[in-house]
Amino acid sequence: MAQTIQIKRGTKAELTSYGVLKAGELGFCNDTKEVYIGDGTSNSMVGRALSGPEASRPVAGAVGRLYYVTTGTNSGYLYFDDGAAWRRVNAQKLSDLTGTLDDIADGATYAKVLKADISAGHINKVSDGTNVKTAAEIKTHIDDATKHQVINDAGATITDLWSAQKIKNEIELAKHNIEPQASVKDQNLLAPPASPVEGDRYIIPAGATGAWAGKTNQIVEYQSAAWVFYVPAVGWTAYVDDEQKIYSWNGSAWVRTGGALQTITAGNGLIGGGQADAVTLNIGAGNGITVTADAIAVTAGKGITLDGAGVAVSVDGSSIIYDAANGNKLTVASIDGGTF
Repeated sequence: MAQTIQIKRGTKAELTSYGVLKAGELGFCNDTKEVYIGDGTSNSMVGRALSGPEASRPVAGAVGRLYYVTTGTNSGYLYFDDGAAWRRVNAQKLSDLTGTLDDIADGATYAKVLKADISAGHINKVSDGTNVKTAAEIKTHIDDATKHQVINDAGATITDLWSAQKIKNEIELAKHNIEPQASVKDQNLLAPPASPVEGDRYIIPAGATGAWAGKTNQIVEYQSAAWVFYVPAVGWTAYVDDEQKIYSWNGSAWVRTGGALQTITAGNGLIGGGQADAVTLNIGAGNGITVTADAIAVTAGKGITLDGAGVAVSVDGSSIIYDAANGNKLTVASIDGGTF
């Protein structure tokens, strides 16, 4: 038969009536599940924490006991018996804590916020360390259209705002700067066309009228039912549709491409030249040569003869010698002083 060893046991009330356990003597309260060990002077509870419904918790009076509530309203709380009352040990929500946020010191990565600066859970002020503004002041500033919707198309500072049309114009201007072969329809039209098409471009000539008046040499483009003007910069190039020619702006005039750099100069025996689209070179007349609209004529005389074969020099062999063996030179053979 197996041997059974049992320690002193009974109810908690019976242990109390029994009194102090002897040194090393164990006692088990079978109603509260508490284990005590005596030292001859007092009884000390040992073993696991008590647990169960809060209603089953024994009356406080034994210092050091722990009781864990397993069910009910206070489930999850652990209590400590201080000899007079059960004291809750753990916290499960903020309302279980005592003290205030003022008890928390400012730190390197966190700081306290004044209660007066919080409205309905939201911070109602902002500060840069010097200037403090309330949310109401910020809203008033943001909602003030006069502070944020002032358009200044002539401005160039970082705080100036441009209209949508101005921005579009600047974009188009930038496009013209990178599209040197932009086409224009005409450069001699004095009055704006009555029914332009979106994107139509022209070079405005001197004496233009209507919306183009005073815009000489500018490129004009029809955009969103309005004429937009661009002042040309040196080097701008445009293909003129009706002429099928390319012109470049040299700073003072639109010139045919190359005309600003290429000049035809008359050489020996020629006159005329220049930079015009059509350059005329004429043969200079004189010294026995006559130039007419249809032909060049040489006048015979002084040893020069003309016939169907061409122009010839008379060589008689006596006074003038043609020396084929000596570089095809004409030399004087003899000089005769004549008679009295």
